[in-house]
Amino acid sequence: MAKPKHVTYFKARLDDKPGALLAFAQNLKAKNISLSALWGYGTEPGEAVMFCIPKDPERFRSFARTAGMPVEEGNGFLVKGADKTGALLKPLDAIAKAGVNINALHAISAGGNYGAFIRVAPADIETTGKALGAV
Repeated sequence: MAKPKHVTYFKARLDDKPGALLAFAQNLKAKNISLSALWGYGTEPGEAVMFCIPKDPERFRSFARTAGMPVEEGNGFLVKGADKTGALLKPLDAIAKAGVNINALHAISAGGNYGAFIRVAPADIETTGKALGAV
């Protein structure tokens, strides 16, 4: 397991229509803002929610402010490593032993590696960080 990292994520609402996510991605590229993760889904007719983990949170905050895009901000943990059976067991075990409930987990593998985002309650961020040895 690669060293887990404490990260800031952002949540924004988008129109649920063709090209909305493309326009968002094009705006990020124009401002040279790189992401570590991006995911989203429709929430109700015409509305979608998008989550992203920017590599530079302050730069993303500035972009969102300038673009007039309301965003919500939160914290979580990014875990990466070699994709193998049971790859998430070690971090999940550490979190469980710390007595922390996971609110959300998103994971994907590609090219022999995996990445996972783990979200816990704000009150559990410090405990989880210690349990994971996250920086």
